[in-house]
Amino acid sequence: MTGISPIRHTTYRDLAPSVHWAQLHQRTPQFKWARRIYDFQFLYVIQGELQATLSGKSMLVPAGRLLLIPANVYHTIEVLTAPHVHLLGIHFDFFSDLRVKQGDLVVDESHPLMDCFCAMPYIDGSPLFPSGYSISLPPAVVSLMEATIHEMTEQKQGFEMVSKGLMLQMLTLLIRHQAETNRTLHPKYQESLLHLAHELKTSYRKKWTNVEMAAFINVHEDYMSKLFKDMLGMSPNKYLQSVRHQQAKRLLRETDDKIERISLEVGYDDFHYFSRIFKKWEGMSAQQYRKFSQFI
Repeated sequence: MTGISPIRHTTYRDLAPSVHWAQLHQRTPQFKWARRIYDFQFLYVIQGELQATLSGKSMLVPAGRLLLIPANVYHTIEVLTAPHVHLLGIHFDFFSDLRVKQGDLVVDESHPLMDCFCAMPYIDGSPLFPSGYSISLPPAVVSLMEATIHEMTEQKQGFEMVSKGLMLQMLTLLIRHQAETNRTLHPKYQESLLHLAHELKTSYRKKWTNVEMAAFINVHEDYMSKLFKDMLGMSPNKYLQSVRHQQAKRLLRETDDKIERISLEVGYDDFHYFSRIFKKWEGMSAQQYRKFSQFI
């Protein structure tokens, strides 16, 4: 029953994704997936942790990571966090090749339709994304997922076209991010860089300086920035901004705190600077995002 996705040798310009289902949702530890699906699913963990097993391979999916569940691959998903995990989920295909009704995305194992599984793109002989692909997600991709969910929920005129465009942007950013994070790095620095990234993620309120960050690697500030960008695809300061941005979005969604207070909570003393940075990352103001998040 493990299964593999059908493949289609293609080029980037031939990708024509369609979205079948998209929701922001919560799941408790009592809920468990054990299934195959006809299409593909992106599952992003906003808060909490999942344990995913795909074709017998198990992996932990903590907050801030995106999991790709391929078509025709048997998988189980367990919720590890009480009272629930907070998720963004999108079902989609790469070529608008879904042959079942959108309400029948999960395989009925008593009557599987073996000719109806959507295809994985192979470009230059390799899959676009590996099975079980799991990465730390750039904030821009999270924003695109949220926008897709909003379009699919509202279903205003032309929402299918907008959703297709958002998926193309999402796939492009993921492909580029994958290429950046696959760069080779001298093993001498890898552990120290991961340590630094962990410190930035857990101590995001701190007023970090380049000198303090370079001390983790024990190299010059300029070289530290280069190493960090080679490994994580962005500078340490931009990475810190991305962590703060995600925390700000969480507080805007989950609390009624004033935006000025949230600015301080995530490490910005200057509210006006926080407002500019938020709009630069999200494409809308913090107040607009708070209103928008009520609809997804």
